Order: sequence, then C-alpha cells, then structure tokens
Amino acid sequence: MTRSRGPLRRLALSQAVIAFAGLFFTTLSAQSQSDPAALMSGCVPTDQQAPLAGCSPTSIVNSGREQAGTGIGAARAVIQEVRGTSFPELVQVDLRVRTFRSQADYFRTRFSLSRFLLFMRMRYFVDVNPAIFQDQAPSDGVCAILAHELAHVVSLSRGNRVRRFGLIRLLSKRQTTKFERRADLEAIHRGYGDGLKNYRTWVYIHIPPNKLQEKHRNYFSPEEITAIEKKLLERPDLFAYWSEHVPMNLQEIQNGRK
Repeated sequence: MTRSRGPLRRLALSQAVIAFAGLFFTTLSAQSQSDPAALMSGCVPTDQQAPLAGCSPTSIVNSGREQAGTGIGAARAVIQEVRGTSFPELVQVDLRVRTFRSQADYFRTRFSLSRFLLFMRMRYFVDVNPAIFQDQAPSDGVCAILAHELAHVVSLSRGNRVRRFGLIRLLSKRQTTKFERRADLEAIHRGYGDGLKNYRTWVYIHIPPNKLQEKHRNYFSPEEITAIEKKLLERPDLFAYWSEHVPMNLQEIQNGRK
C-alpha cells in the first residue's frame, strides 16, 4: 500500500499543475483572450514557431504592414533587435513568436505547459496580434511594448519551476497590476519610456471603451511614465525600491519611497 502512494501523489501533483497553469494562462493579462488548445499543447503550426531572426526596428512597423500575411516575420525581427540590444540575459532563452486575435490586446507572453510538466528546457512565447500593424501603431511604441513583454520573459525565466507556482497570485487583480507595472518599470529602466508613452496613447484610442479602465489600472499611463522617468533621473536608487514596492498610482510615484 505504501508503494502505491507514489504514483497517486504524482498524478495528483500533475493535475494540480495543469489546473494552476490553466488559471495562469487565463489571468496573465499581458494580454487577454487566447486559443486554449494552442496554450495547453504549447505549440502552434511550425511556420509560426521558427527561431527569431534579426532586423532593424526602425522599419519594423512598415515591414509588418507590407506583409500580406500575419506580419509575424516583422515581429520576430524587432524582438530579436530589442532582445539583442537591451536584454542580454535572454540570449540563451528559447523564445518563439506566435499570433493571436483580440479586439482589446496586441501582445501577451506565455510559456510552454508541456515542457513545464515534463521538466524539459523551458520555452517561452511572445504572442502578437497582427492588427498591431494594420492599425498603424507607432514604431517606437511597438519596440517599447515588446520590451515590456521581454521583461515578462526575464521574470518567468528566473528561478525554478516551484517558483512559477507563485504566479497563481495573479488571480488577484492587485497582483496582476503589480506584475504588469513591474514589467513596465523594467522597460522604462532600459530606455523605452518614451516609446511606452506613445504606445499607451495609441492603444487608448484603439481598444473598446469598456477596456480602458482595466488598462489604466494594470499599466502605467503616459503621465505616470513621465513622472517615473523624472524621479529616476533624480534618484536612480528608486528603481530597486520600486521593483519590490511597485507604485500603484501617480501619488505613490511622486512620493518616491514611503
């Protein structure tokens, strides 16, 4: 009887992991609705999973608009450029690009559930909504929001699998806000603040009105980003503090440390 408990416990653990991962994929708001089959299998058609290739981000948006298909090649190009110049810690990370459709979201970050469960080398995905190119997003804004997504990859790739169970906290709206704003803060710290402001200004007029409140809650507004940039110029040490105590509104930014 004692020996039979091992397989049963492993089965129970696997079921718990699957349940947790399902919750994670549903609540990780960077960013929203997904194809459950693709998420659970951790794969998409091979033409959407090719390794990233390099290209200059100065032409990324125009390149994406000119592509007849999904614009995924253009997305790969700018991710490769941003990763190479601003995220050297991700050079060895297995990172792929996929597409998804949404009326309210343009990018999101995921990891491979199958590899997580099988204790294989982790694989991460940046999912791109092709509408980002069709809707005339600003070039620097695309680079900046992809820096935000890569900040998520940095966070997800740190530590071991047990640490990732902590992501279940994202069931809380407050924790989701901290998770997203922390990625914003990382992108700002790495020099993408102005582009992030341009992206937010653009996205506010390209999403359904009923999604605006959620965007303002979860991400820094242009006004908040400007305040962060000003504070960090005055006191660079605030970045480390804010990374642990993410400011939730403009007042907390202006106050700096409590």
